Amino acid sequence: MYLALSDIAWCVGFGALVLVWWHGRGIKDAALRATRRHCDELDLQLLDESLVLRSIRLGRDPGGWPRLRRRYSFEFSATGDERYSGETLLLGRRVQRIELPPHRNPEL
Repeated sequence: MYLALSDIAWCVGFGALVLVWWHGRGIKDAALRATRRHCDELDLQLLDESLVLRSIRLGRDPGGWPRLRRRYSFEFSATGDERYSGETLLLGRRVQRIELPPHRNPEL
């Protein structure tokens, strides 16, 4: 049995796509852990326990190296009645910031 060069190219391409997907899942899991920890510190409830990828762009880290800048959105609640949308921003594998809009404080 012989493999054509095109068959090998398809296998390599498919393998590369699987690796990119697997790497992206690991980054998303790290972002979810950071977001969950941030919400717990502020006594907020992370709704649906999920993040949604909103954008991927190229950016540069402080050392000048190119990295992917990812923006994830999530929903949270302070009182359990309202839903608010927040964002988690990553540069490479590092969380740059977690943005929360003004929301009702349940203690007030």
